[in-house]
Amino acid sequence: MSDAKQAALAAAQVQVQQEPPKRWLNRTVVGAGVTSALGDFCYETTTVLLPGFLAVLSIPAAALGLIEGVADAVSSFTKMFSGYIADKLGHRKLLVLIGYALTPVGQIFLALATSWPLLLLGRLVSWFGKGLRGPLRDAIVLQAVSPETRGRAFGFHRATDTLGAVIGPLLGVAILGWVQPWQWADASGPFRVLWLSLIPGVLAVVAFLTLVKDPQQSSNPALKFIGSLRNLPPRFKRYLGAVGIFGIGDFSHSLLILAVVDPG
Repeated sequence: MSDAKQAALAAAQVQVQQEPPKRWLNRTVVGAGVTSALGDFCYETTTVLLPGFLAVLSIPAAALGLIEGVADAVSSFTKMFSGYIADKLGHRKLLVLIGYALTPVGQIFLALATSWPLLLLGRLVSWFGKGLRGPLRDAIVLQAVSPETRGRAFGFHRATDTLGAVIGPLLGVAILGWVQPWQWADASGPFRVLWLSLIPGVLAVVAFLTLVKDPQQSSNPALKFIGSLRNLPPRFKRYLGAVGIFGIGDFSHSLLILAVVDPG
């Protein structure tokens, strides 16, 4: 190795050593956590209220299975393509914002619904947004911390995400119990409290827009989807296969809630 190359390598190593270590609890990690909590607050409220909503609309249980099954499939397949689209086009943050914005849009269809097709449309829109934003948000968080602190960063994110998923349904059920049914013209009236879920949905978009930073804006127009799949490590492919087998046996928890609210 020439003296010039050795000097350049030494200078690069000194520069890396002089760079301050990344704080794991930084603005991006906190912003992603707050956003996830608000997003889960928005759409998980629907998970709890939807079975009862279908029951008062006299919609059969098979419709709930169809709605949740198709919505989960859309979310899963969108996750598979969202990372590829972001790498090809760039601007991950914009795609995540679109994903979070679709959640309150889907809630509007749910709040307006009087039959199951509109409920299906609302769930599809929300779950498409969920699938679009998830992998890209995680990639942004991944690059915002050092490899040594990734566990803490994602642990914090998962904790805030779970907090929103717990508080949202509890508050939704509490409000539903507080609303008096006789104040409405029909039995489905109290379930219009779904309009309130738009508030955390909009706040999630604002939180991600203002708090999260994503310096990566580069695009890769030549990227091929099939080629990128072939280049995945064999161990990761086996992991995906195991996850896929597990997912086949999974089912929506909304069906359990329906069994409670409508035993017949």
